[in-house]
Amino acid sequence: MMLVALAAPPDRARAEGVAEDGFDTAIARRMAAEGRLVIEGRRLDLSSLRPFYAQRGFHPVWFTAGAEAPVPAARDLLGAVQAADAEGLTPADYHPVAIEARLGAAEPARRVELELLLTDALLTYAADIHQGRKKPALISREFDIKPEALDKVATGEAALATADLKGFLKGLAPQTDNYARLRKALAQYRALEKAGGWATVPDGPKMQPGLRSPAVVALRKRLAVTGDLDPKVPVAPVYDSVVEKAVARFQARHGLEADGVVGPGTRAALNMSVAERVNQILANLERERWMPVERGPRHVEVNIPGFRLKAYDHGAVALDMPVIVGTAVRRTPILDSHIISVIFNPSWYVPRKLAREDILPKLQKDPSYLETQGIKVLSDWSGSAKPVDTSRVKWKTVGPDFMNRLRLRQEPGPLNSLGQVKFNIPNDFDVYLHDTPHREKFDKTVRTFSSGCVRVGDPMALAAFLLQDMPEWPLQRRQEVLEAGKTRMVVLSKAVPVRLLYQTAWVDDLGVAHFHEDIYGRDAELLKAVDRTPVVPPKVANLPD
Repeated sequence: MMLVALAAPPDRARAEGVAEDGFDTAIARRMAAEGRLVIEGRRLDLSSLRPFYAQRGFHPVWFTAGAEAPVPAARDLLGAVQAADAEGLTPADYHPVAIEARLGAAEPARRVELELLLTDALLTYAADIHQGRKKPALISREFDIKPEALDKVATGEAALATADLKGFLKGLAPQTDNYARLRKALAQYRALEKAGGWATVPDGPKMQPGLRSPAVVALRKRLAVTGDLDPKVPVAPVYDSVVEKAVARFQARHGLEADGVVGPGTRAALNMSVAERVNQILANLERERWMPVERGPRHVEVNIPGFRLKAYDHGAVALDMPVIVGTAVRRTPILDSHIISVIFNPSWYVPRKLAREDILPKLQKDPSYLETQGIKVLSDWSGSAKPVDTSRVKWKTVGPDFMNRLRLRQEPGPLNSLGQVKFNIPNDFDVYLHDTPHREKFDKTVRTFSSGCVRVGDPMALAAFLLQDMPEWPLQRRQEVLEAGKTRMVVLSKAVPVRLLYQTAWVDDLGVAHFHEDIYGRDAELLKAVDRTPVVPPKVANLPD
């Protein structure tokens, strides 16, 4: 519905006798006040309200000429913010109680408060649902994601000029399949929570096919609640092939080894409460709001806790491969960047931190370590650095400062830590995608072994994907360069967007919800930052099965 007050210029509105002349004055006085603007204990955002009202001469937007009650759109907004929890937001952040208490108010002061509460709720909700409640960089220095900026004033004006306010606000949410599916999963898991959740599987020895025990009955009931086991299957104390398949299904969607056996890790995941799963969904909805919409027709996404890389070509998954990510100490950052070049047979310049913390202790135990690993030492990090005769260095007596000055370079070859291919990504963390000579680690279910960079399972396939629009680099030429053993950088004709994401909960194309371990504690970190009390889940992946 069109709000007449918004379309009318301030002077014309006064001539028509909108509210009283004191309404405008009262709004202007509130906007001019120093310090905070607080109504019923809730702080309003003056930094947005002031420019919004100043550009319209402090004229009200929720009250029309001669009317004591606000326009119908006020109730539409109230309904939207009361349902904010469906989006993973907190309704109380948008003053629903204070707004509802003032909807029928006749006192001028309370009507002015209603005006300001409604506008603040609109501007705040619009920003929160579009770009998230907290800027990523304010939560962690390891986040380099820049949400799509929202002009609150312009958005507020556009919202109030539409005939469908609720629809307008819904359109500000991320219009992605992942967001829509997570939103649906949130409703489903909240319904499970309201119904009492699920019972725990009792502690005990490993559960596997052939076992007869009352604990199997509890396991069957638990698996039936989340649809891993058909609820129509008769409940029996026997661990048969039906239960085995249901357990494997549960394990697969929780990032566990899908062996169909319930060991400590699987039992811990089964016994994680529905409230903890709801919190995971909430954290992932917030991160989805951070993501800029534009990704490009061809792009790459890495899910850090999911240990997967997917490359997309015009909406279709062109590649899907395992990855290895950083340890809990050297975490892979969340970032939004581009792959700009591919380097065949790369050299590896050891970061100072790794030289201090990893290489130096190895040298102190084995002075031949550098030679066996094909690492050369340069005197400094300048372009005029000279080779260092490492045979003359007494490694047991040097300290971290000495290592900071040196530049260690591992030459191309079978031992090179970057393998045969490196994919350059501009970022402030000095991380990138690369091959690895340690292929055996891809066999692990939990793959947190790197120092922050991402090791890819099929680097040659990724190189082919990135170079597919460069016909001068066919497969044969790439193989020839690799076999030659010399370093060669290929700058992409068009940079390919890449995102390192942190998705601990998502829903696949078949509507199946997946939950993976919060390997870096980022869910709890985020929920705390947005003023929710996080439910910290127990470690799962490190428990033996």
